[in-house]
Amino acid sequence: MTRDELLACLQSIEWSDIEFKEASWAVPKDALSTVSAFANTAGGHLVFGVKQANGLFAVTGVTDADKVQNDFLGQVRDVNKVSIRLPINGTVHQLPEGTVLAFYIPEATRQQKPVYLDGNPKKAHVRRGGRDDTCTGDELLRFIRDASNTRYDAEPLDVDTSRCFDEATVRWYRTRFAASNPGRDIAADDTAFLRNWGFLVEQGGVLRPTRAAILVLGSGEYVRQVLPRMAVDVQLYRNASADYDSAVRWADRITVEDNLIRAWQSIVEFYFRHSERPFGVDAATMRRDDDPPDYISFREATINLLIHQDFGDTSRVPVIRFFRDQTEFFNPGDAFASREQLLDPGDKEVRNPSIVNAFRRIGLSDQGGTGVRAIFDGWRKLGYLPPEIENHKAEKSFRLRLRKEKLITEAQVLAQASLGAHLSAQEADVFAYLTRKGQIDVTDVKALTGLSGAEARQLVQRLAVQALLVAQDAGGNLFGLAEHLRSRFLTNATDSPIENQNVAVGSSDGQRTEQATDQVGLDAGELDRSLDRLSDVQRTLIGFADVPRSMAELMAYAGFSHRPHFVTTHIEPLLAGGVLRLTLPEKPRSPKQRYVLTEAGVKLKLLHDQAACPTEEDNGH
Repeated sequence: MTRDELLACLQSIEWSDIEFKEASWAVPKDALSTVSAFANTAGGHLVFGVKQANGLFAVTGVTDADKVQNDFLGQVRDVNKVSIRLPINGTVHQLPEGTVLAFYIPEATRQQKPVYLDGNPKKAHVRRGGRDDTCTGDELLRFIRDASNTRYDAEPLDVDTSRCFDEATVRWYRTRFAASNPGRDIAADDTAFLRNWGFLVEQGGVLRPTRAAILVLGSGEYVRQVLPRMAVDVQLYRNASADYDSAVRWADRITVEDNLIRAWQSIVEFYFRHSERPFGVDAATMRRDDDPPDYISFREATINLLIHQDFGDTSRVPVIRFFRDQTEFFNPGDAFASREQLLDPGDKEVRNPSIVNAFRRIGLSDQGGTGVRAIFDGWRKLGYLPPEIENHKAEKSFRLRLRKEKLITEAQVLAQASLGAHLSAQEADVFAYLTRKGQIDVTDVKALTGLSGAEARQLVQRLAVQALLVAQDAGGNLFGLAEHLRSRFLTNATDSPIENQNVAVGSSDGQRTEQATDQVGLDAGELDRSLDRLSDVQRTLIGFADVPRSMAELMAYAGFSHRPHFVTTHIEPLLAGGVLRLTLPEKPRSPKQRYVLTEAGVKLKLLHDQAACPTEEDNGH
């Protein structure tokens, strides 16, 4: 932690990744509880020499910094006190108020968790907000399952192999396998096939099905013995997600207590049943012929939920909730990879490798290791905000939200046009996100663009050169909207995007009071014509000016006869806002003068055309 980062944290609030303790003379008794909590969750900074009072932080200083630091490092490296040795080092900061010690506690590996104290696993902690909570019994079991070298889904089960499989599911699976792997299904019968592909394993001279075999291909009776809860709960609501609470009743619902193949088939049938525009589906593959982007994202998110859940967790159920404005996926069991790693290519460590391989073998997950990237890619093609991921290390849960909210809106296009900057499509997406959120990190850029980490950093640098953003941390990972743009694009009170403001930029009351003029082109650049929204008339003009039009043609199309008022109220703002341009800018009064859309104007026209004629994807659930 750098000095600047420390000073910034002191002005903030104590949260999940930082803990302040006074520690004036000695290591606090509860310091190791914080070490355990950070190691079991997502890591964090433990800071000595800061006192908290009434929600504020004051530097009090550590009196004997060397002694306190050595005592603390000695404790965390004592395996009788902390179950593993973590690579912890301290940083000393000399502030005017006193000496501050900052220690970074890294997250432990999957195999090292739970990290506990005093040789007692019941003294394991997790970080929740600004608290260090002792793990419950269920939480301990989740850590232990995930840490095991023998993966839970690969364990052989002592059940009757002649009855435990669902024949129809096995037949369907073999058909899919043969189609995906021509010439590789050479087994004489189902037993040989299941043995060849690891669903049956030999134990003590007897063939046993693995837990994965029952979960993927088992009959309902045996699935319910192995998984005494629903495999998935799918709910459809007619309202927006913000209106949801436990009292709101679903409009339709299915609950599946069967194998994962049948669960997948039931979910897809439910999805297509509620599509506003039904389309043909291949009964064998359960796939739509043209695979539109919304279905690709939905398919990958659903498969992700089915194959990566914690099947040993019987207290929580995977849930898919369809709302008017988003689809939400909840899974018991966190992802072992970080959000940034999930967006990178290549295979990741997974909780249920046998189940994952069973699905990949038949092509249900199109690209091994890139399911999350496929979700993001599909959603990006629709022009929506990136999917939201909550990988909760303390709860050991995973949430994914596919929000049906367009990234590039009318206000965003107008804002970018007013800057006069020439941005690529990817740069425009990043800037649009910045004007919504105020800041962005490299992982956000990857999510928005699909670029690699190196390419994302290059894009950020290009925006920095254009003075559109600035670095906000020493590591060059977090960036904020440039200071000279914040007051323009973000409100002071709420830091919310300009789209939420009701007053036109550059005007105190939202009304334009300039005198009417017909000198279009001469004076427009001198007037404050910044646009943060279009009038209905201006939207009409944009739909008409995709080819050069005369002033008379524009007036007639919009239904106006008073030229000065029409020019001042509607044309000049479009010119100054970068939406319209003159075909003869050097001759503004020429009788041959015409008006046509700029590049920004074309983008606005496309947005309006899409709004008027929503795509099949926009008319989904």
